[in-house]
Amino acid sequence: MADTIQADAFLEGDEDSTYGDTDASDVSLTSSVQKSEWEHGRSYHSYRAGQYMLPNDETEQDRLDQKYQSITLVFDGKLFFAPIDKPKAILDIGTGTGIWAIDVADAHPQAVVTATDLSPIQPTWVPPNVIFQVDDAEDTWTFSTKFDLIHTLCMTGCIKDWDRLFEQAFEATTPGGYIECQEISYIPSSQDGSLTPESAVLQWHYLQKEAAEKAGLDLVSSGTLTKERLERAGYVDVVIKKLALPIGPWPADHTLKAAGYHQLCAMLKGLEGISLRFFTRYLGWTALEVEILVAKVRAEWRKPSIHSYWPL
Repeated sequence: MADTIQADAFLEGDEDSTYGDTDASDVSLTSSVQKSEWEHGRSYHSYRAGQYMLPNDETEQDRLDQKYQSITLVFDGKLFFAPIDKPKAILDIGTGTGIWAIDVADAHPQAVVTATDLSPIQPTWVPPNVIFQVDDAEDTWTFSTKFDLIHTLCMTGCIKDWDRLFEQAFEATTPGGYIECQEISYIPSSQDGSLTPESAVLQWHYLQKEAAEKAGLDLVSSGTLTKERLERAGYVDVVIKKLALPIGPWPADHTLKAAGYHQLCAMLKGLEGISLRFFTRYLGWTALEVEILVAKVRAEWRKPSIHSYWPL
């Protein structure tokens, strides 16, 4: 756990503060890949349909980008922590909107950045050293090159077999290369007990976790578990870095306050999409029941007295 985050006392009881401003292997791009599936008014990827539980529409893309902004602030602008100066080949697994891949390609123009995802939602105007591919990271890897750096960001809850993924990643890593897993453990936490057992946020989390487990996914991650898996795959000298990602602009520190603001915006915007398929498919809920619970969670997360964060 990172150092304790000091809360901003001036926000307490201020319901009209900043909280009030938060609204919520390579496959060619055939028409079938580019099409989307629709469910409850949200669009989802069609390639390997159902493999990924969250939408891929514009609302979800905005959430992904805002979440990335919050993490970048916590990382103090660092794209990765691996001690590598001039990587020549980089792989980004589950690139989403491609924003990390684009940033790292700009920062390292000498590198070829390959970025994969189930959804072809990445922009077309990108640095010339970026290659986007529609791919399922849990398939057998067929890359023709090895990589100096393999990267994952927020793939917890997306991968069913981490051991196999890391085994394939190890085989695709150049000698002396690195893998970096920048992962959130999706357990809403609070250092001061402001999230009580009766909290709507925690009730939502436990239900989401139950549904994910029925889908064969785990929303809980830890540096220790990831380290063990990486070492089983063959990696050595694995380093764990523990941080905290605030949910809401409650920290006194200005950078963490901004990070928390962006993360809260991302959660308020994305709660419905994050929940719908899990709850309706695996818990038997109706979309209306999901909407009611989501409204309660949003209302609670808007309270400045809730000092929650994600372990990162």
